[in-house]
Amino acid sequence: MATEFAPPAPASPALDELAELEAKIAQVAEALRAARAERDQAVAALTPLQTAHEKLQRNHAAAEQELVALRKERNEVRQRVARLAKQLEGAGA
Repeated sequence: MATEFAPPAPASPALDELAELEAKIAQVAEALRAARAERDQAVAALTPLQTAHEKLQRNHAAAEQELVALRKERNEVRQRVARLAKQLEGAGA
């Protein structure tokens, strides 16, 4: 028994519109999948960058603290040298 198919009937305008709508929905769904995949890749790339940024911020804060301490020490050394210079001037006069 062979089954014969009749050729498709001419599509009505409503069916054409439905087919166009289905195609548009499929395009939007594919674009959404692609956008989500791109977002996931961006998030994956961002994580190590955030970690590196946080490490750099900690290093920067430590360097700032060290700089403040070194400036304070430099001022103390300058004051000592100035006192010693005055003592030498007083002893030599």
